[in-house]
Amino acid sequence: MEPRIERADQRLIAEIKGADDFIIEPTPDQFDYVYRAVDLIKLAGRKYHQKKNHLNSFIKNNQFTYEPLSERYIKECLELTDTWCQLHRCEDDMNLLSEWEAIREALANFSALKIQGGVILIDKKVEAFALGELLNNASAVVHIEKANPEIRGSYAIINQQFCEKTWQNTEYINREQDLGDPGLRQAKISYRPVGFVKKFRVTQ
Repeated sequence: MEPRIERADQRLIAEIKGADDFIIEPTPDQFDYVYRAVDLIKLAGRKYHQKKNHLNSFIKNNQFTYEPLSERYIKECLELTDTWCQLHRCEDDMNLLSEWEAIREALANFSALKIQGGVILIDKKVEAFALGELLNNASAVVHIEKANPEIRGSYAIINQQFCEKTWQNTEYINREQDLGDPGLRQAKISYRPVGFVKKFRVTQ
C-alpha cells in the first residue's frame, strides 16, 4: 500500500533529486562504515591504543595461526556460528536470525561464490573467521566476522589479520552497517571510519 525503495544509494538519489513526487530520507542505520585499510592493519597512534591493547593481549596469551578460509574449515566455522548464536539468542532477533541464515548460505556455497575468507586457529581449532570480497580496485568489503566471545581480543585479531593477509593492497575497507544496534555502532565507531556509504529511503 505504501511502495518505497529502501537502501537507495547516492547514485539513484542524484538521478531523482528534485522530482516533486518523491520524498527522500537518509537512513543512518544502513550507512556503511568505510575505513582506510592501513589503519585497520597497523592500528597506529593513540586513537587505536585500546585496540592495540586487545590485540597484544591476544597475541601474548594465545599460540595462534592465521589461515585462509578453505573447505576444510567450513564445518568448524558453522559450529562457531551456531555457538555464537546460542549465546546471543539469534532466534529471538530477526536481524541476527537473518545473519545466521546468510552465514550458513555463504559458507555452504563458499567456493561457488568466490569470496575470500580467513580463520584464526588456536590448538588447531577455529576460534574466529571472516568473509569478504573486493568491491572494486580501491575497496574491499568485510561481510562477516565471528569470533569466540570468551577469548579476549579474538575479534581484534581476526579483523587485523584478515585485513593484513587479504586486503593489504586495498585502499579502503567497507565494514557494512550497524543496523541501529548500539553495541555494534560503538564497535564500528571505535575503529575510526574515514567516511560512510550513505543509504536512503525513497517514498512517493
